[in-house]
Amino acid sequence: MKVRDPNHSHRWRTLVAMTGSLSMIMLDTTVVGVALPTIQVDMAMSTAQGGWLVTSFVLTLACLLAIGGRLGDRTGRLKLFRVGVLSFLGASVWCAFATSPATLIAARILQGAAAACMQPSATAIVIGAFPQGQRGLAMATFFGISLCFLVAGPVIGGLLLEMTTWHWIFLLNVPVGIASLVLTIGLPPAPCATDARPFDPLSALLLCTGLPMMVLGLEWIVQPGDFPGARWVFIPGILVCAAFVHRALRSDAPLLDLRCFADRTLLGESLVLMLLNAVMVGQSVYGVVYLQDVLGWSPLASGLGGLALLGPILLVIGPAGRLYDRHGAAPLMRLGLPVALLGIALEVPALHMESFPLLACGMVLLGTGTTLVTTPCNTDALSRARAGARGEVSGLIQTMRMLGASIGVVVCVGAISMWNTASTTAALSDGIAAAFAMQWILAAAALGVTVALVRTNPPTASAA
Repeated sequence: MKVRDPNHSHRWRTLVAMTGSLSMIMLDTTVVGVALPTIQVDMAMSTAQGGWLVTSFVLTLACLLAIGGRLGDRTGRLKLFRVGVLSFLGASVWCAFATSPATLIAARILQGAAAACMQPSATAIVIGAFPQGQRGLAMATFFGISLCFLVAGPVIGGLLLEMTTWHWIFLLNVPVGIASLVLTIGLPPAPCATDARPFDPLSALLLCTGLPMMVLGLEWIVQPGDFPGARWVFIPGILVCAAFVHRALRSDAPLLDLRCFADRTLLGESLVLMLLNAVMVGQSVYGVVYLQDVLGWSPLASGLGGLALLGPILLVIGPAGRLYDRHGAAPLMRLGLPVALLGIALEVPALHMESFPLLACGMVLLGTGTTLVTTPCNTDALSRARAGARGEVSGLIQTMRMLGASIGVVVCVGAISMWNTASTTAALSDGIAAAFAMQWILAAAALGVTVALVRTNPPTASAA
C-alpha cells in the first residue's frame, strides 16, 4: 500500500516562501547598480563610497554564507530563516532612511549578514522538502523565479527612479519579506544536523578577515583608488585564507567541513558555479553601463535592454530541471557551456560595432547556456551531500558564487581601466569589450573544469 508523505501538502507552500526570500536577495544585488548615480549625488558620496555600497553586500555574503549554512544545520533551518528574513527587512528599512554614506553602507552590510542566514537555509529546506525525482523541477522554480528578479532589478530600479525616489528600491523588500514569513506559519521544522561539532571562533575570524582582505587588495591592484593601504593586504589576505583552509582540513571538528570537496564532482560543480557567477555579475553591471554611457540609453531603457537575458531563463529553466531529473547535471553542463561561450563570442564584436541587435543575440545565447548549467549544477551538488549537511554544503557553494561575483567585478574593472585611458565613448566601448573577452576565458575555464571533474552519472541516494 502506498504511504502518503506527511509533508506533501506543505511542499509548494514551502517553495513559494523560500523563493520569495531568495528573490529579495537577487533583486538587491542588481537594483542598486541602476540607482547608484542618483544615490551618490543625493548623499554626496565619493566614488570609493559608491563602490563600497555595491561590494559590501556581496562581500558580506561571501564571508558569512557558509557560516549561515552551518548555523542552520545546528540550530534549525526554518528558525534561522525567519531570523534572517526579519533582519533583512529591518536592514532594508534602515537603508531607505539612512542619512549618511556611512550608515547606508553599514545597513548594506547588515543586509548581507541577514541574507547569509536566509539563502543557505532556504536552499536546503527546498531540497529536503522534495524527493529525488522532483528536486530538479523544484530547484528550477526556486532559482528560475529568483533569477528573473536578478535580471529585472535594473528595470525595476529604472522605473522607480522615474516615478519616485531611490529610497523605494529598498522598501520593495518589505511586502515580499512579510509574505514569505506568513507562508512559513505552520510548516514542519526542517531537520538539523546530527553531529555536534563546536563552533570555532578562530576559523570564523580567519574566514571573515581573509576574504575581504584578498578582494580589497585585488581591487587596488587592478585599479588603485582612495584606499592606498589596500596594496598591502592582498598577500596577507591569501595567507589568512590559506590558514583557514589548513585549519579546516586538519581539525577533527572544523567550522566548515571542506573535506566534502573530496567528491570531485561536487568540487567541480562548485568551481563552475563560481566562474559562471563571475561572468553573469559582470554582464549585469557593465552591460547596463554600456547601454547608458556608450549607446546613450536612459536607466529605464537600459534595464529593458537587459531583458534579452530574461526570456531564455523563463523558457529554459523548467525543461532544464526536468532534464536533470532524467539525465543528471553533466550532459546539460557540457551542452550549456559551449552555448554560453558562443553568446559571449558574439557580444565582443557587437560592443565594438555598437550594434544592439547583435549584442542581444549574444545575450540570448548566454542566458540560455547559463540556465542549462546553473540550476542542474546547484541541484546536483546539494543532492550529493548527506541530508544533515545540506545547509553547510549550500553555504559553501554560495560562498564560492559570491566570491566569484566579487572577483568577476574586479576583473572587469581591471580590463576597462587598461583600455579606457582616453575617457572617451570609443575607449569605454573597447574597455567593456575587453572585459567581456575576459569573461569568455572564465566560461572556457568552467568548461574545462566540467570535462575534468564532473562525472556523467546522475546522483543516487547514497552519493557523498
